[in-house]
Amino acid sequence: MSAAVKKCCPFKESCYRKNPIHFSEMSHPHLEKLVINQLDDVIEIPEILNFTCNDRSLLLDQLKVLQMVLRKERDKNRDDSKLATSNELPKAQSLLNDKEDLQGKVDKHKKVMAQKRQDKLKQMDTEAQALSRALRNEHESSENTKTRKRSHSSTGSVTKKMKEINIESSNHIKKNQQIIGDSQSSSTSKEQTDKNKGTNKDTSKGTSIMDMYQACDSEKSRKDVREKAIQMMRRSGYNVSVVEPGEFALKYALSAPYHLFFTRVEKSKETYNQQFSITFPEILDRSLGEIVDSLHLNFMVDVGWLCLQYLLAGQRTDMMILYGDRVDQENLGCNITMIQVDMPSAFGCHHTKIMVLQYKDNGIRVVVSTANLYSDDWENRTQGLWISPHLPLLPESANSTDGESPTNFKKDFERYLSKYRHPALTQWMWAVRKADFSAVNVYFVASVPGTHQNVDVDFWGYRKLSRILSNHATLPPDAPQWSLIAQSSSIGSLGPNYESWLSKEIVPSMSRETTQGLKSHPKFQFIYPSMENYKRSFDFQTLTSCLPYSLKVHSKQQWIESYM
Repeated sequence: MSAAVKKCCPFKESCYRKNPIHFSEMSHPHLEKLVINQLDDVIEIPEILNFTCNDRSLLLDQLKVLQMVLRKERDKNRDDSKLATSNELPKAQSLLNDKEDLQGKVDKHKKVMAQKRQDKLKQMDTEAQALSRALRNEHESSENTKTRKRSHSSTGSVTKKMKEINIESSNHIKKNQQIIGDSQSSSTSKEQTDKNKGTNKDTSKGTSIMDMYQACDSEKSRKDVREKAIQMMRRSGYNVSVVEPGEFALKYALSAPYHLFFTRVEKSKETYNQQFSITFPEILDRSLGEIVDSLHLNFMVDVGWLCLQYLLAGQRTDMMILYGDRVDQENLGCNITMIQVDMPSAFGCHHTKIMVLQYKDNGIRVVVSTANLYSDDWENRTQGLWISPHLPLLPESANSTDGESPTNFKKDFERYLSKYRHPALTQWMWAVRKADFSAVNVYFVASVPGTHQNVDVDFWGYRKLSRILSNHATLPPDAPQWSLIAQSSSIGSLGPNYESWLSKEIVPSMSRETTQGLKSHPKFQFIYPSMENYKRSFDFQTLTSCLPYSLKVHSKQQWIESYM
């Protein structure tokens, strides 16, 4: 078993997750006791359990995922020269159908890369310390004595408030975080921690690039650290491919009237120059304004990766994050607030992907995307996003109902934030309330955790979409001959047949119109990747996947194949 100490899952025996990443990072003693002696066997659940279990089917799914994770951890700690037997390989590996031991190749590659990072550790640490001293000397020499004293005091107080954000390499953090993290060693991490506790250690010693960046209090200082960071990354062999800040405003203007974008795909060079392709730092581009604070509501979050995007954009990293699952374990500075969303059940989950950016002029901008906040979703997967216009601050004399969009976006968005019922969101609800949304020309269709009853059901999800279509959409006479096409990356339980949910709820909701409605529903077709699609994807090249659909679930709804 892995020697790493895992943090106990806060949900404890009520945990309903089936995510391998979650089980890799969190300990679940009640589940581990059941599966530890069945790592290579078909899992059997005892008739009597020492904890409350309301869904034995869910429990079995969890145990299977945990079995795979623990088995992988066990095999990793075995002698590398001993070949793993076929029944010890993860299920996903067996599907690759390769004759070579791909897992062995992956492990060998990781070892080589880890050794290379170790070889550069001292060099990176020396460069980071030299950079810290150079920036400090440059700053002090450019100010007169009085200003220098005031600036030094201010910088010291900011630095003292910062907690260390280590962007070090781990199995699930991508290469860009690894490069930044290698600029600090374990000894400098300890010195930085001591400094954060209020000791008087030399601030130039043991200061990482990210620490220095977060302490920057001007656009010029952030730009200087950004350039040095990119240089260090490139010297370390990482091919940094970033869009230079300051030019996104023109691309945004050309995307009118609806401002829809798709993510640039790192391994697909043809996407680099497409008119509406975008990288994450471009969303934060300074040509749209100087960001002073930001709110992120997302499911999976890698904070180290997210901070790096702000560095590449030259923007401040002050932010509040509401998340469902965190995939990193970095220490956080006091300028970052993390709030895990309390999900009352396994249904109506927190899968939202929203940003709110607040600018120096107190205006805001809302971003709605399909992507989680971690590297896999932004590097080699196509994601869609909408970026709102700049929403300026209303005059003080404005009424509470002023600044609404023709689509009631403002009211819907404020309702959405209020549904999380968290006091920390109050400041953002006020920011929305005081903003002028009149330039917004799209509708807001969202989902929030929990279940909804009575009138409330029409505010969320496909029921909200149905209401919008019934109020505004007009279909031509031949609409019943059209096809309704759906696509998803994951599939849950759809019921024992097509009529149980899809034809009763989804198809009618998505084919509504302003008239009395269609006399017959359109044909339903469903798109889901095949094994051949997956083998030709960039995910296959890195042995990753974002396509959760279990064989057990599919065995209960094989009827879906006739609609694919």
